[in-house]
Amino acid sequence: MIVLGLLLVACVDPAVSRTTPAPASTPAITPTSTQEVALSCEPTRTKDALGVVTVDGRSGIVGDAFTFGGDMNGVFLLVRRGAVVGDSIALHFEQTVGKAPATWVEYNAAASPRTTPWGDVAFKVGWKPISFADSCWRLVVDGTDTGLVVAVGH
Repeated sequence: MIVLGLLLVACVDPAVSRTTPAPASTPAITPTSTQEVALSCEPTRTKDALGVVTVDGRSGIVGDAFTFGGDMNGVFLLVRRGAVVGDSIALHFEQTVGKAPATWVEYNAAASPRTTPWGDVAFKVGWKPISFADSCWRLVVDGTDTGLVVAVGH
């Protein structure tokens, strides 16, 4: 089922994402989980002065770079300097620790209006494709390694 879903996402034309109108109102992003998450690897935790998890100051995560295994509905916000509403990015997650059935996962995300410490645009990234307990993933955006590592605990 996961492979079928990934193939479907991979077949979607990125141009379609760019032409989809933004929602009239921006729903709030709530924390992924209130439960304690035990991690088997260390996610990126360095934050800039505005509280964004970042390594290079060009791409970052608003909030935490981790969740619990099986998080099928959770999301995190990826921010990128210079992004505008409607931009589409190619996400590539490379497994660094764990025994998930996939060693890498790819899909696209579109920028939408969101208030963040870095501005009014963010990419809503779903945990579902990489939500395998006790796994760690390096995040590559548009072919460039961001240095960010996200973790999925138990």
